[in-house]
Amino acid sequence: MSVTRRAHPTGKVTWRAKVFFEGRVIAQRSFERRVDAKRWEADQLAKLDAGSWIDPARGRMTFAALAEEWQASRGHLAVRSQETTRFLLDKYVIPEIGAYPISGISAADVERVMSALTARGLATATRRRALSMMRLVLDYAIRDRRLSVNVARMVALPRGGTKREPHWLRPEQLGRLVMAVPPLCQPVVLFLGTTGCRFSEMAALRVDDVVQTPHGLGVRVHRAATQSKRTSGAVFGPTKTHQTRTVPVPAALDEYVRTRVAFTAPGGYLFPSPSGGVWTNTNFRARSGWMEATRRAGVEGTTIHDLRHTAASLLIAAGADVKAVQVILGHSTATMTMDLYGHLFSEATWQAMERLPVIPLMQTPRAIEGPPALAPGLSSD
Repeated sequence: MSVTRRAHPTGKVTWRAKVFFEGRVIAQRSFERRVDAKRWEADQLAKLDAGSWIDPARGRMTFAALAEEWQASRGHLAVRSQETTRFLLDKYVIPEIGAYPISGISAADVERVMSALTARGLATATRRRALSMMRLVLDYAIRDRRLSVNVARMVALPRGGTKREPHWLRPEQLGRLVMAVPPLCQPVVLFLGTTGCRFSEMAALRVDDVVQTPHGLGVRVHRAATQSKRTSGAVFGPTKTHQTRTVPVPAALDEYVRTRVAFTAPGGYLFPSPSGGVWTNTNFRARSGWMEATRRAGVEGTTIHDLRHTAASLLIAAGADVKAVQVILGHSTATMTMDLYGHLFSEATWQAMERLPVIPLMQTPRAIEGPPALAPGLSSD
């Protein structure tokens, strides 16, 4: 029986209800009346059947302890992703609500965390990431039947600019930038600006990844060397999308790639740093004199990631379709490619404007150079 009678030495009688699941007791509670014990048992069983049962004892776990479990469950993700969430947790979230039991956290508590981030003057993108991370931690608790409601999802994401608009270089600008960096860095800039590979993917390429296809020379992109925020060293892992793709080698780099393959021992980097090792974003910026090089090339403000956008624009201008651009850049879906570069694929908007009927005008409108003059006797009030 799941509801049993218990007689205490004092003579008091209570009724103990137990809920069993897969052969073990998952919840129990004492009542003074048998009817109350049966009613509670029936309610728990109904929730189990509906998949909404929550273990109240496990809801007493602190947010800090839950976040630690959640972080440990993300070992399959890229190192940078794990480091980012670890930093956000330790720096901004744990100090605010880490000691709270997860069942006691309210939407107001989450809003208080967000207000604290705003008071610190943090960027919208950082605040959005912090809230998204709190949502994921509490989602983890729901999947583990520790919570029934994710209060962080009741809080709206902060509004405001979250992302820098894509910026790309014209062919002549890319050419000037290639010539503005030292010779050892030139193949890197040219490769990034024409293939759109991520910097971490380029850094991880080895001569063994060069393949001869029926269509020409290509490189097999299947790993990334991401720079650790904690150690600043390169950490090897899968690509951002965990997919492998073959990227054609641009004609301008064909000779360079063939020479590297011919004269480099197996396992050597295709684009080595001065020491023959792996490039990181930090040491490449230093060795290339990036800030000064972009200034000399007349493209000041250009980032290394802008070379990825440059490659996309050049591919589209050369007639590549959406699928080709998606594959070369390594986007997870063609939808993502269209969201970023869709306006470059179609001339329909410009053609539509050109086809507008001619509107006759008495005279050509003049550009407004200042406030219009008032007629005599009229007031601006």
